[in-house]
Amino acid sequence: MKLLHALGLSIALLVALWVYVSIGLPDLGFYPWIGFVAWAAFFAAGGGLDGVLKPLAASTVAILLTALTMYAVGAAGGGLGVLIGLVAVLAFVLVVISDVAALSYTPAAFLGAATYFGSGGKVDESIVFVILSWIAGLALGYASEALGKKMARPA
Repeated sequence: MKLLHALGLSIALLVALWVYVSIGLPDLGFYPWIGFVAWAAFFAAGGGLDGVLKPLAASTVAILLTALTMYAVGAAGGGLGVLIGLVAVLAFVLVVISDVAALSYTPAAFLGAATYFGSGGKVDESIVFVILSWIAGLALGYASEALGKKMARPA
């Protein structure tokens, strides 16, 4: 089997598992779409161990910084002007943290912030589930790549 076909099959199988876990078992608290965003970030980062580590570090820090930003927005009264100003500062920070090697995958930083906002942007325990959904998606990306390689046979 060609590597592309094997990869497609491995992803299809693991997508079925992810849909079951994230939607079929809602008490686990996973966000299905965040897992898919993280899965895509895995491949966009080149796959392999780097495909896990680069997006994981950048997205996790971004999620936490975004939660801190939203906390600050609330503490400052929650007005639109405050939101605009603090989110602009957040965007600046998400870019400049790329000076740190472990946080240099800027697309994952912005995706992490976006997934936090998309989850509702609440400063509560949902932050943990956003991060866990990222971890699950990255793990599934890694697993799908490894399984696809095992299923592929030289042409």
